[in-house]
Order: sequence, then structure tokens, then C-alpha cells
Amino acid sequence: MNIEDINNKAKSLIDETWKDSSKWHQNFDEAKGLLEQALRTNSDHEMTLINYGTVLCDMGNHKEATKYLKKAIDQGSNNKHAFYNLGVALINCSTHENAMIYMKKAKSKQASALT
Repeated sequence: MNIEDINNKAKSLIDETWKDSSKWHQNFDEAKGLLEQALRTNSDHEMTLINYGTVLCDMGNHKEATKYLKKAIDQGSNNKHAFYNLGVALINCSTHENAMIYMKKAKSKQASALT
């Protein structure tokens, strides 16, 4: 599986959990593992950083999620999901002021179909 296929598979697993919550643990664990595999191959891949950070955030690993989401943004990502999910992670592990900075920036960004 190439890196785009991995990201598509991870996204479809997460999307599936919103339709069937009984698959939450199984799908999130599988998506996390796939994305970790992709990051071992390319630790700077924007979509993988965003998707991995989002999965970590959704799993409640907010502090770790901020590292990956910030890395994507610091590398130049303008993806709405990166900013929004960083805001969510910061709300849960930082000050609300820091979180709101990224939430406000997310409004002016476009989301990618792969995140």
C-alpha cells in the first residue's frame, strides 16, 4: 500500500466509526497503526501528519496530537483540519486562548478530501 492508499484507508476506517460506534476501538487502533507505518516511511508527509494527529486527538491523546498537527502547520499546511484539530487538542491540554488562535485560523482554510 502506498502512502495515499494508507491515508484513504485510515480515513475510511474513521468515517465508518461515525456510522457504527461499535467499531470505534477496532477502527481507531487500525487507523493509528496504518498511519504510524506511513510516518515511518515519510515522517514529513502532510496528510499523514494531519490524519495521525486527528486520530490521536479523537482518541484523547491531545498532547501528542498537537506535536503532529503543529508539524504539519509549521511545514506550511493550510489544511483546515490541521488548524481545527489542533484547536481541539489545545482546548483539552492547554489554554483556551491558544486553542482559539487555531480555531479562528481554521475558518479561512480549505479542507482536503484526504483528511
